[in-house]
Amino acid sequence: MDWGKLGYLLIIILIGYLPYKAIQRYRTDGLSSISTRLVFLMALWFIVLSAFLFLQTPNFTVDTSAYPVVGFGITVLIWALAPWLLQRFGKVPTHVIKDNPKSFLIKTKPKLYILKFCEIVFQQAKFSYLLFEVFSGLPFVARIVWFTVIVSMLHLNNMYFVKAGKLFFFVSIPMGPLFGFLILNGYITVAMTIHLWFYLLLVSWYRIRHA
Repeated sequence: MDWGKLGYLLIIILIGYLPYKAIQRYRTDGLSSISTRLVFLMALWFIVLSAFLFLQTPNFTVDTSAYPVVGFGITVLIWALAPWLLQRFGKVPTHVIKDNPKSFLIKTKPKLYILKFCEIVFQQAKFSYLLFEVFSGLPFVARIVWFTVIVSMLHLNNMYFVKAGKLFFFVSIPMGPLFGFLILNGYITVAMTIHLWFYLLLVSWYRIRHA
């Protein structure tokens, strides 16, 4: 393992998440009521840092076969339409929002879905850098194991910032081996598709449950 590159990545993660997590932690309603301008500034920040990490991951590959790419494209389209589709699907879980006003995706605001999409891209960029650069000298299985451990540890901090932090921590445990395997084999589009659908299904479940 390259500890220097791990430290470098942790600094990039801190820089990337500083405004995002600070707003989640210290504003009463988290990201829910931030301005459109701030949303686009933070989204752009995530994209810039993601591109920066991908450019420093020369061994990173993407499988461009039809099924993964088409599946990802359809998912992105659904994600773009999700705020309008979800408004017509089920019922607004008002008491959930009241109890946890920081759950911004439930409120189905289009600008916040843009921000979340860019944050997920940043997550995939840091995953790729971990697997291909930080763990470059390790065997395949060791990369998967270390990836799972470090991603789980990174997700622990969500407990400090959001009420659903425990859920994201426990989900990260099976997610680690799955995403690690997919990204190392070039299927980052599949990993992103799963990542996006996790949030879509979570919000849909809340709306169906309270319909």
